[in-house]
Amino acid sequence: MNGTTSIKDGQIEAGPELNREKIEKGNTFFVRPTIRMPLTTKSDNVLQIDRFSSTWRGILTIQYTKDNTKTSGKISRKSINGQFEYGSSEFKYYPTGTKTNEFKSTESSYAFELKCIGFYTKGAAYAKQFSPQIRLRYSYDWKAATEVGVVNLPNGNGVVTTTNMAIDGPSAKPTFSPAFSLQIYSGKGSFSYSPTLYYDFTGKKNTNDPFNNLNRLRLESWIFFYPLIKDNSNIKIGITPFFSIRTAGTDDFNKIEYGGMITVKFGTTFLQFF
Repeated sequence: MNGTTSIKDGQIEAGPELNREKIEKGNTFFVRPTIRMPLTTKSDNVLQIDRFSSTWRGILTIQYTKDNTKTSGKISRKSINGQFEYGSSEFKYYPTGTKTNEFKSTESSYAFELKCIGFYTKGAAYAKQFSPQIRLRYSYDWKAATEVGVVNLPNGNGVVTTTNMAIDGPSAKPTFSPAFSLQIYSGKGSFSYSPTLYYDFTGKKNTNDPFNNLNRLRLESWIFFYPLIKDNSNIKIGITPFFSIRTAGTDDFNKIEYGGMITVKFGTTFLQFF
């Protein structure tokens, strides 16, 4: 049993990881229950859990891996990973546009995720490595409304100011997101390549059906650089152009969007993507 801890975007995620491995049969099974909580003070990394904690999320991850590798010949592994998330968040909003008239709402979000990951190589020095990966995710996440500028009454000097606040209450949109990525390493050098495809289905607000509103297709073509490939291949820097097209419905973006992304990843396995 191992302990896992990570801090990201002002939130800490921690919990145990239980592993069971049968080397002679190539089977590995692990269960990882974790809880995600916001840091009380981001600058000091302070976490406080008590009866007043208004935002939290529990995550249960289960993974089974079958390693078909023999003493010689090709290397082949397949993994199936399932994840369930459930959490609660408190939202504050001001329908009348004044801070003195505050409304609070506590909502529950949840998500299901299934990942299938393969790994294949010839098992020889400098052989190419391939890792096809499929991810299916359904989520129902509550989010706060966008803040707007509310005009305040003039002060004693006649100056008019504005205050940003959420007027509307929170809302949730169901999302179903299938994705596919093929991780490729040539066997030499410090770079791997990862063409990736997402197709996102987003439903209408406060419904459970993700297939009745908005669809978007996104294509990415990642190039990952491993600065410490000889000592620690789990550190990688990625860059990709992306192309997104709206195939159904309407949203606040153009029908066709394009741009680029950069990421730095730590603690992942060599060709892990999802």
